[in-house]
Amino acid sequence: MLDTLAISGMYFRQITTNFLLLLIGLVLLCLSACGPKVPTLHKSAPLPEEKICRIAVFPFVNETDYPQAGTIFYRIFVAELARTGQFKVAQEGDVREVYRHLKILPDQQPHMEQMKILGDRLGVRVVITGSVVEMTEVPKAEIVNPTLAVSLKIIDSRTDQTLWSTYHRREGEQYRKVMHFGVLNTVSGLAQQASKEILELWFTEGLKGCID
Repeated sequence: MLDTLAISGMYFRQITTNFLLLLIGLVLLCLSACGPKVPTLHKSAPLPEEKICRIAVFPFVNETDYPQAGTIFYRIFVAELARTGQFKVAQEGDVREVYRHLKILPDQQPHMEQMKILGDRLGVRVVITGSVVEMTEVPKAEIVNPTLAVSLKIIDSRTDQTLWSTYHRREGEQYRKVMHFGVLNTVSGLAQQASKEILELWFTEGLKGCID
């Protein structure tokens, strides 16, 4: 009788252990599927070995139907970049002045010769270009669920070579489900958070400014 009880107890504990392991696995699977995705970074070439003290961000191209999407993300990204305190960021007015002089429209990407002139005029070796490929504010139940997808490049202005390229997509609803601090229900709030995540990844992967 005691042996039977002991075997039954061992069997019950084994079932309980297996159930807990299955539950943990399902939780981890859910988090990996629904959790926040880090930006996707592709390194085509190494960054300059020296620290980057001054950097320029060129106007972002708007590939969406959302009015002024490129300008919205551009200004928020530049503000977050400056807030890191790692770089002297070329002023937007200075960048646009050189664009006007070279007859480059804000929704155009400079070609090689223009890139060299821009880098020289602005006193920068490294520039950031990019495009907004998705920006929406979609009503969902009683909230607005904004979406944002951006593609950014870090370019050597001397050679017009793309050094790093990054793609990042976010939805405001993702933050409530996983991070539990409330939905980001505006494109500006989502753009600010996405900018922070991109910059955090870049610094982790080796982007260096003048201040460590």
